Amino acid sequence: MSRARTKAVTVAFAVFVASASFVGGVGAQSSDSVTLTVTVVDEAGNPLSDAELSATWDDGGPVNRTTAGNGKAFVDVAEGADVTIRVDHPRYVRNQPYVVENASEGDVAIEVARAGQATVTVEGADGPLGNAIVRMFHDGQPVLNERTAADGTFATPEIEQGNYTLVTFKEGYLRNRTTLTVDGEVSETMEIRQESVLVTFAVSDDHFDPPRAVTNANVTVPGVADVTTQGTGTVSVSMPVNDAYEVTVTKPGYDSVTERLSVRESETALNATIQRTPAISLRADNDRVVVGEPVRVTVTDEYGNPVPGAAVSRAGTTVGETDDDGVRSVPVESAGNVSISAEADGRTAEITVEGVGSGGAPTATATATAGASPTTTGTPTETSGGFGPGFGVAGALVALLVGALLARRRGE
Repeated sequence: MSRARTKAVTVAFAVFVASASFVGGVGAQSSDSVTLTVTVVDEAGNPLSDAELSATWDDGGPVNRTTAGNGKAFVDVAEGADVTIRVDHPRYVRNQPYVVENASEGDVAIEVARAGQATVTVEGADGPLGNAIVRMFHDGQPVLNERTAADGTFATPEIEQGNYTLVTFKEGYLRNRTTLTVDGEVSETMEIRQESVLVTFAVSDDHFDPPRAVTNANVTVPGVADVTTQGTGTVSVSMPVNDAYEVTVTKPGYDSVTERLSVRESETALNATIQRTPAISLRADNDRVVVGEPVRVTVTDEYGNPVPGAAVSRAGTTVGETDDDGVRSVPVESAGNVSISAEADGRTAEITVEGVGSGGAPTATATATAGASPTTTGTPTETSGGFGPGFGVAGALVALLVGALLARRRGE
């Protein structure tokens, strides 16, 4: 063989090997995949051809296959994955997808049923009801949860033929339940009626153990109720059935709360707990204090409990912290109004006491006016009148009476 021919054969062989490797790579199954042999059968166990399969799993799929004449199809999926397989067929249907858990190599049989369809109409006292809820269950499993159109009707998609539990209702209406047999295309009309039930609201303050009833709390249900709790901390109202409500509880001095309440078809209750809005209060033992003396102040929380470690200030200047009993002594160093404040956990309170001079009267003060001499308030000026220092009008009258008596005696 010539050198040129030898070279040509070698190149052709290399191309063939490469091509074979490429084809094998495309058709080969990856090392982390397994093949499911899926067979689709009817309720009698007969295999069905032309069933469209769609397999999906977390971060994988879809893998689409069509069953052959023997009802089989090969589906490659990730090993160990939970695989969901949906089936579509011209005459058969499956209400729920088929799930293969922890997929491994093997056979999978998926049963389907003949297709049917139902049209449901929901009516109230005044005729068809739009936005009514239609629920259907098959063998105890939920199949549909939909709402009627404006004309009160709902048409199902294709579903398995068989017996269904049909439930219809609407917010404010009682449920109506029946058994519906779907054996082709069927229709059903359901009547429902309006109803309300008694709901009791109980409001308590769970700061205490056990919680204490809260009277005069406002309970608001938008569009339904706006009521106030009585002496027992409770109040009852009638509310439409089969609905969910946002309930808000408020009272001055308390943090408001909002609870969600579902009202079914029997009497029910909602127990709501609230607590006082966090705050501190400041109280002085006396509101008038002699200048130079201290005043004792007490800091308490929203429930009247002492607040230790509260920072206490006089006229903006910190004088110290409260002790374990929430108490602090604050010196009063000037006459007139003195501002005392407390702060704890970002909450503040303030009071005013009056500084006074000895004897209970405010210390004398001098008022200066620009361009004039200050006017000073001092001791009273002695009264003149010829009777000596401190001899006032009363003393003068007594002296005159004594003088008159002496003159009368001399005359006698």
